[in-house]
Amino acid sequence: MELLNDDLIKKDFTKVGSAEELPQASYSSAGMLEDVNNVMVLTRDCEKTKVAGFTKLDEEVIKLIEIEKPILNEAITIIRKAAPMMEEVELLVDAASRLSEPFLLVIVGEFNSGKSTFINALLGRQYLQEGVVPTTNEITLLSYSEVESENFERCERHPDGQFMCYLSVPILKEMNLVDTPGTNVILQRQQRLTEEYVPRADLVLFVLSSDRPLTESEVGFLQYVQQWKKKVVFILNKLDLYRNSNELEEATAFVKENAMKLLTAEDVTLFPVSSRSALEAKLSYSKNSDGKHSTEAMYNDPRWRSSKFFELEDYLLSFLDSSTENGKERVRLKLETPIGIADRLLTSCQRLVKLEYEKAVEDLASIKDLVYGANNYAIKLKSDSSSWQNQISSLIERAKGRAVTLMESTLQLSNIDLIFAYTIKGKTGSSMRATSFVQNDILSPTLDDAVNLLGDYSTWLSSSNTREANVYLECFCERWDALVAPEERALLDPNGLVNEGEKLTIKALEGFNASAAAKDFEEEIRELAFGTFGGLGIAGLSASLLTSVLSTTLEDLLALALCSAGGFPGRRKHAIDKINKAADELSRKVDEAIQKDISQSANNLIRFVEVISKPYQEACQRKIDWLQGVQGELSAVERKLQTLKVEIQNLNGS
Repeated sequence: MELLNDDLIKKDFTKVGSAEELPQASYSSAGMLEDVNNVMVLTRDCEKTKVAGFTKLDEEVIKLIEIEKPILNEAITIIRKAAPMMEEVELLVDAASRLSEPFLLVIVGEFNSGKSTFINALLGRQYLQEGVVPTTNEITLLSYSEVESENFERCERHPDGQFMCYLSVPILKEMNLVDTPGTNVILQRQQRLTEEYVPRADLVLFVLSSDRPLTESEVGFLQYVQQWKKKVVFILNKLDLYRNSNELEEATAFVKENAMKLLTAEDVTLFPVSSRSALEAKLSYSKNSDGKHSTEAMYNDPRWRSSKFFELEDYLLSFLDSSTENGKERVRLKLETPIGIADRLLTSCQRLVKLEYEKAVEDLASIKDLVYGANNYAIKLKSDSSSWQNQISSLIERAKGRAVTLMESTLQLSNIDLIFAYTIKGKTGSSMRATSFVQNDILSPTLDDAVNLLGDYSTWLSSSNTREANVYLECFCERWDALVAPEERALLDPNGLVNEGEKLTIKALEGFNASAAAKDFEEEIRELAFGTFGGLGIAGLSASLLTSVLSTTLEDLLALALCSAGGFPGRRKHAIDKINKAADELSRKVDEAIQKDISQSANNLIRFVEVISKPYQEACQRKIDWLQGVQGELSAVERKLQTLKVEIQNLNGS
């Protein structure tokens, strides 16, 4: 911001000299200087009748205080409920406790702006140390004490780091002063102390140095003050640095213009003073025991008149007179101080609760989406299990192919001896070599391979289920760990997802017996041979007769028998079809078992996720309901404060 550039400020307002006499102060009859305990201070006539400040309050103000305190306590309670970690609530607690305490005037400014000199001039004695280096390292609260002795001050350090000093100065009866470290101190802790005291202030006096008004740190601090909507009175100190009235007017115009922008105010109150000249004058005349003559001499002292300090004192003391407009404003400022803090904290709480509410709603939606997403596990399993199905189907298909090949090779003309053997032995003969081959070389190895393969498949399925369940468990714990206490979580073992249902594929093979299947194979051949040739009487021929017949004659007889049978090819096809059908049926059963495994595993996972998610969903819903209730309480107390604020603004018909 070029307007507030330090170089421009220094160029325009660091001229030192006294070419022209500065205008003399004009005095008000509202107050008078008095020598109190050899200290020259300003008092008001009203102070003697004890109507100033909060020592005597009219019924309307007392009623408002009685209304305000319980509302503030309600605000404190709901703020602590909504934001337990918000330490700033102690500002509200302190401000509420000070409702009936003296008016709190907080003096801020850069460390070399003359704050300590200003306070000493206001109090009429050199109570605070002055210097060109930072002299105030802590917050110092100046309060009134009845003690009147040479030991004029008593200071105590409180646990929070601030000093409490008790002085026998009349103005402190109705107005406490707070001296702060400064807006440009090196230590962040001191900066924090200064900033923390601003919200508690009923009125902020911002002391600027004439040689560098509105520096970067002062601008930043004013922006902070503006956030708390505090009334600020500017003190342009060291006015004796200006050589003439034109320079003073330029400086005051500059400060006012920029202060109004920073505070977004239509006007600001500014007093150019020379605190050092005022203090020197007061110290000079405080030594005179004749109070009346001291006061008269003070009015005529050039240092006092040129300091323009009387105008500032008159303005401040007018705040202590409830009959003046400033006095009425003082009451309003005092009552509004805790309300302003409460407003700011309630706004922060509402924003915080709103964010938490939105997050809770989002969390609940995310949990529900996560539960719903478990339905996709069946699709994933089906896709991942296709390779297992293909391997098992391929295994059965190869066994089927070998069995069909064996059947075809057995039931052909070149194997006539075997066919006649089956025909002659009929249904009571012993097992043939082909039967042993089917059982030992085709079916048993295939069945063993299938069992092993399905065992691996079952292990894979179990691992997949457990892994998927653990993913959900970890997801809930990582994302929403704070929602549910460990003892409230569903205690489920992911391994429990593997139950009897996942052994369906093994059971599908248990119904298949290699020995029985081999016998069925042999029976098919025997049935085919006997059914084809047994009716032709060939079975009745003796072996010796058959062997005595020439080979050509045997071939002729076989040809005649085959021609007479006619149905042999059809019977052979039927036998092969039965093998295909049996193999296909086994493959179908295994496929169905796999699909049931997948479906059951998916359903188990869905139920598992639903169970473990239930405490989280319930916790989210409880949090949403709780936050909605808190939002309602925040809004309710805010409405009460706004109504109270209107009543305060209308106090005394203002």
